[in-house]
Amino acid sequence: MELLAPAGTPSSLYAAVAAGSDAVYFGLGELNARAKAQGFDENNVKDLIDYCHLHGVKCYITLNTMLKNGEKGSLVRLANAAAAAGADAFIVADIGVARALSHLDVPLHASTQMGVHNLEGAKYLERYGFTRVVVARETLLEDVRKIKQNTSLEVEYFVHGALCVAFSGACLMSAVRSGDSGNRGRCLQPCRMHYQSSFGKSGYLLSPSDQCLIARLCELKAAGVDSLKIEGRLKQPHYVYTAVAEYRSALSGRAVARKDIDELQRAFNRGNFSEGYNFADTRAIMYPKVQNNIGVNVGEVVAASKDFVKVKLTEPIRKGDGLKLLTKGGTERGGFEAREDFSGTVAKLTVPKSPVAEKGDVIAKTFDVVQAAKAVAAPVPVKISVNVKAVEGQPFEIGLTSGEISVRAVGGEVQSAVSRPLDRESLVAAVDKFGASGFAAEKIDAECGEGVFVPASEINAVRREACAKLKDAILSNYRGKQRRARICVPYNAEKIALETLFEVGDIDDADAEVQDLAVAPDSFSHEDAKRLKARCLEQGKRVYLRLPMVVRGADMQVLRSYLDEVDEVVKGYICDNWYGLELAREHGKISIAGQKLNIASDDAFFACGANAAIASAELSHQEYRALGFDALCYVFGELTLMTLTHCPVQLCTGCNCGDCKYTGDFYYRDKAAEYRISRTKLAHCTFDLHNPSLVCAPPKLREGAREFVSLAGTRLKLSQYLADPYAHGCNKTAGLLARGVK
Repeated sequence: MELLAPAGTPSSLYAAVAAGSDAVYFGLGELNARAKAQGFDENNVKDLIDYCHLHGVKCYITLNTMLKNGEKGSLVRLANAAAAAGADAFIVADIGVARALSHLDVPLHASTQMGVHNLEGAKYLERYGFTRVVVARETLLEDVRKIKQNTSLEVEYFVHGALCVAFSGACLMSAVRSGDSGNRGRCLQPCRMHYQSSFGKSGYLLSPSDQCLIARLCELKAAGVDSLKIEGRLKQPHYVYTAVAEYRSALSGRAVARKDIDELQRAFNRGNFSEGYNFADTRAIMYPKVQNNIGVNVGEVVAASKDFVKVKLTEPIRKGDGLKLLTKGGTERGGFEAREDFSGTVAKLTVPKSPVAEKGDVIAKTFDVVQAAKAVAAPVPVKISVNVKAVEGQPFEIGLTSGEISVRAVGGEVQSAVSRPLDRESLVAAVDKFGASGFAAEKIDAECGEGVFVPASEINAVRREACAKLKDAILSNYRGKQRRARICVPYNAEKIALETLFEVGDIDDADAEVQDLAVAPDSFSHEDAKRLKARCLEQGKRVYLRLPMVVRGADMQVLRSYLDEVDEVVKGYICDNWYGLELAREHGKISIAGQKLNIASDDAFFACGANAAIASAELSHQEYRALGFDALCYVFGELTLMTLTHCPVQLCTGCNCGDCKYTGDFYYRDKAAEYRISRTKLAHCTFDLHNPSLVCAPPKLREGAREFVSLAGTRLKLSQYLADPYAHGCNKTAGLLARGVK
């Protein structure tokens, strides 16, 4: 399996290479999902890619952001520079970006932000031309197996680092709260804030533990995973170095021990790690106590005052170590830096006045100066074998070998020495001056005749020529080796224009005649299907059915059974995930790209292949009006901010599925507002967290728009809305339509 490392800066890239990564991923400029990770641009990308290739490391360029009209020129400029520099793949999250890159012979990897989590979604993107899917972090291994068994796609899987609580690529929380869009690489992580639930539980209820699957590599390999991705483009180089080194060691076959987990925890550890959605339950995935790094425990407080804590240590503390005080229960009191070394069993630590400690508190090390010093965060030379030959009457020769690649450079004929002849040792010393060439001799074999002489200038010239040849030979292994991204829309459906589309959660709320009607069920049981079908037949209606955002494992069987049951009364699907377009093709239905597919540009719409689209809810009204196709505009509704695949009810109540305490009246609250949480039930449950304010765009913003109106979850009947669209709800907002996102 490939080991893939993050690089937010060149120093992190060097750390990843030095630690043994097979590939690295990084972005150029701000058109990627980590706009804050800087350090790579058109000026240095070739040198950095060459550096990686010389070490046998591939480079994947992240262009995984939502693209708006008017930004294509910048995107193509960056992509052209990366392609010319030898990029091994582009990671993209927007289907419009894929279309914009179709002129380049560079493979496309579907970012985790595209939310691929089942076979049907993978099939759609395989037909489009993608060669790899970075599956959503919520993807079950049974679905990974299906993808591997039924497609030619490579599967990349997140094994280590931060988890988003929201289903991949479908979070609007940061965008709505501040305009800093997570889909544009600017997430401010409001999910890491403090919340209280309607069940009374409080804490960091939307903050998952970091994931660590170092002990699960055998299971991932058996499922068919091709690439193991480490998260962390905003992390420090020592984190990258440590994580890569530990996973490289595990991949080499060495058994994972407690000390390996400790090393990973001291590099960065939010929530004592979890094993994610395949190997842990809700209570293990989420960590409500602390929302940031808690490192590794190094001692217990035995005495405290306002100025110091006396700590019984389990390991030494060094000056410069980052330390954090935690209560017995695990909540955070505060952090500080060690001002001196302590190597005994007891330390008296000076602390700032803010974290008031108590006896029994735990002290954790969140930054380890010794670990950081071990990390290599600078360029390292490529180790090579050297063969040099200096025999009188024959050409002077230097041969270089790296892996399976060998080159040879020759100079003039070796002469006999007039004075001070070369011996083997002096010849080796003269050759072993690779300096800034990027190479370092690991072994030098020298054949040196008796009484011979080679000028130093010739030795240097031949060595430089050999280095240039070796560099060119190694890099040529990457030139032209890319697998062409054969971009094509697999199902380019006939485009239709919908004037207005009304959506209800229950068919009985559609108590008025309208031209187009959508239904968004929250349950997909056989009984629910029979009821929807019967009501539609009674009322002479055919509807557009909103498909669930997440359909994992046994969910697909439940959904397919439901779709078969209601097939007669359904004319199309609203698709919030790529699998929906595949199902629409299978069932011969009209496909509407839902707002969660983030169709924000003309390229995205014409690339997605759908009949129609609801424009991304992140567009301003000016950006919506500039679209070159007939998109529906989200003007009314209880906007979904994120979809959760863990169970917040279990987290807050301790219940199990057999004694579920979900009642429908469930919310999280922060200092400013309440966020209603609703459930969608298939074989598994998912939960949607909704915007506290009802989106109700004023007439000025609706002018000329084809309207999408969602009454699902609002408890409004269609007739009530039609009587007065602006009369409902005391807490209303124009939403992102008024200001868009950054």
